[in-house]
Amino acid sequence: SAMPSSEIVTEDDIVRKRLLTDGEGCGDEKRVSNLIRMFVKWVKDPEADDITFQKMIAIIASCEMSVDKLAMVKKMNELEAKNYAKLHDEIEKEIAEGKVRIEGYQKQLAQAKQIKSNKQQYNSISKVIKKYPSRDETTATISQIEEEIKVLKEKKTTLEERVTKQKRQFEVLVYSIQQLQCELSDNQTGTSAGEEGKMDVDG
Repeated sequence: SAMPSSEIVTEDDIVRKRLLTDGEGCGDEKRVSNLIRMFVKWVKDPEADDITFQKMIAIIASCEMSVDKLAMVKKMNELEAKNYAKLHDEIEKEIAEGKVRIEGYQKQLAQAKQIKSNKQQYNSISKVIKKYPSRDETTATISQIEEEIKVLKEKKTTLEERVTKQKRQFEVLVYSIQQLQCELSDNQTGTSAGEEGKMDVDG
């Protein structure tokens, strides 16, 4: 059957399994017990053959190999622990760097929002400004108004001069009328006096 994708067997797992196979526990104790019995029997038996001696050498070699295997397993476990510690440090570093990046993205997002808000405000103000005439148009309008004011002032001055002239003419006319009235009054007075004197002479 296919192995689940979550249980991936690495080369280190295979080596560790081989090293642990019959390399600890009751197997070693049994070999040591057999070695002791064979050694005692071999020492007591003067006719012991060389085969028993070779078997004892083989058991000793097997025990030494088991010890070497255990040492290698221990070393591999230590290396694996170091690798896990290194991996943990790398993950922690990546997490810290990720937090810094996220904070940077948050700042960039805040700046983008501010820029967008400023752009919206700028567009709103720009629309309001566009409703009003440009500076050149305003300057031209002001110049035109100033020219109109100048013309109106000139008309005002002309009218004032005309009114002053007419006022003087009117004053001269009134004075002339008054003088004429005085002369008429004097003439009437003189005529009346002459008629009275004539009537006295006739009588």
